Amino acid sequence: MLTYNDFCINRKSAPGLDLKDFINMVADLNIKYIELRNDITGKVDNSTILDGYRPEEIKQLLDEKNIQVVDINAQGNMDLAENLEENLQSLNEMIDIGKVLHVKNILFCPVRDANDKRTSVERRQGAINNMKAYSKLLKENGMGGLLEPLGFMDSSLRTPWLAQDIIKAAKADNFKLVADNFHYYLAEVTKEDFETKVDPNMVGLVHLSSVVNQKPREELGDADRVLVTKNDIMKALNHVKMFEESTYNGLYSFEPFSPDLYKWDAEKAKKEIVRSIDLINAQ
Repeated sequence: MLTYNDFCINRKSAPGLDLKDFINMVADLNIKYIELRNDITGKVDNSTILDGYRPEEIKQLLDEKNIQVVDINAQGNMDLAENLEENLQSLNEMIDIGKVLHVKNILFCPVRDANDKRTSVERRQGAINNMKAYSKLLKENGMGGLLEPLGFMDSSLRTPWLAQDIIKAAKADNFKLVADNFHYYLAEVTKEDFETKVDPNMVGLVHLSSVVNQKPREELGDADRVLVTKNDIMKALNHVKMFEESTYNGLYSFEPFSPDLYKWDAEKAKKEIVRSIDLINAQ
């Protein structure tokens, strides 16, 4: 059985809450870990990570509530060679916040572009070369990175084994993978794939969500993701079981994206998070 110390709460689990209210809500649940985001307003903007609060002000609240920020999510287009300087500038902005808050990691995502004309070799080399620069900058600031392959058909990096390969080739020993059950589902990563191609010791965080509609796999988008629930076509509970039966020894973070969650107040969010944890433990 998982304890509350095994869970992390992504801000997308209660996106309508002010950051201070979000931190207080997580503290009320006696959960110790959170993920911050630079897209909580619906568009990517590092200036929105702290909802306008000073980093020192948020650090004081985190210390009072004994809550740790696991990562800031996310630096996109991580593998696009021509974006490296722009990405490093954005990464520096997140690092400046992260150093004050003692954030452990910055999360990176690949390109999503149906018109991406690069070959698979060019994509891989872009990812490796860029990751070397990210890894160096993060190390200089005492931080690590998380690489999340995205299972969408227009993603340049869809599977965990390709992401593993990039981390190893870049010799980025301060990077680990994010294993998101939504993206495993989209990329059709099977249990056999996991057991034969994925190193659980290279996974630094597991993301969880559910989908309850009956859309075809290729039509699903982030807006279809809700908290872990019954009638989940992706069977998130099996994802947890797969990792619990492996050597993975990290956190499970809820990452729904449904816009309906913006309507939730703190009490509703707490109730739904507890229900999700109870459902996971009931298995």
